[in-house]
Amino acid sequence: MMNEGKQKILEAARATIIENGIQGTTLRGIAKKAGFSTGAIYHYYSSKEAILYDVMDEGLGEIRRIATISIEDKKEAREIIQEIFDGMQDRLKKDAESRLQFYLAHEAMLGNVELQNKFKEKYEDWINRVEAIFVRAYGVKRGPSTRAVAAWTMAAIDGMVLQTLLNVQVVESEHTNRILEYLLQDGFTHFFKLIENEQRFDS
Repeated sequence: MMNEGKQKILEAARATIIENGIQGTTLRGIAKKAGFSTGAIYHYYSSKEAILYDVMDEGLGEIRRIATISIEDKKEAREIIQEIFDGMQDRLKKDAESRLQFYLAHEAMLGNVELQNKFKEKYEDWINRVEAIFVRAYGVKRGPSTRAVAAWTMAAIDGMVLQTLLNVQVVESEHTNRILEYLLQDGFTHFFKLIENEQRFDS
């Protein structure tokens, strides 16, 4: 559980981002709103980017939540699939957190090693959880192929989020939702069967 000091900092960071935008958010501004000195912030975080990363991470908890439900609550496959569909709709609506994700990813690509390592750990976690959801929802065995499908799924989610942020509107949401529903209900089921058959043939 997050300690009270960190929670105050994250709440202050969210409020500062709303008021000033990501670029206008400074460590000093976050500290002031949290009621800390700038020096005191460093007891909790090494940089502004590290704070923003935790703000993003808290806001993008859908995969973690669905994985927990699918594994611990022992829901039926159809219920898990519905949770995935609903979770994707919620993910696309998280404008502020998504902007943070791409801002921080850009900083990582520019050479911020701390953020690079955080994103590596985060994608490892996301992919592991997506794979676990697939294993539970579709009754498949975990292996290199299920992990690859999870990685491609994460790439697709990132891509759809980016298109939403850019407001490109190349495809209407009703059509993308229909395809997502088809993939979840039938597409992944058939795809995983093909993978299983191929694995049997190879062995």
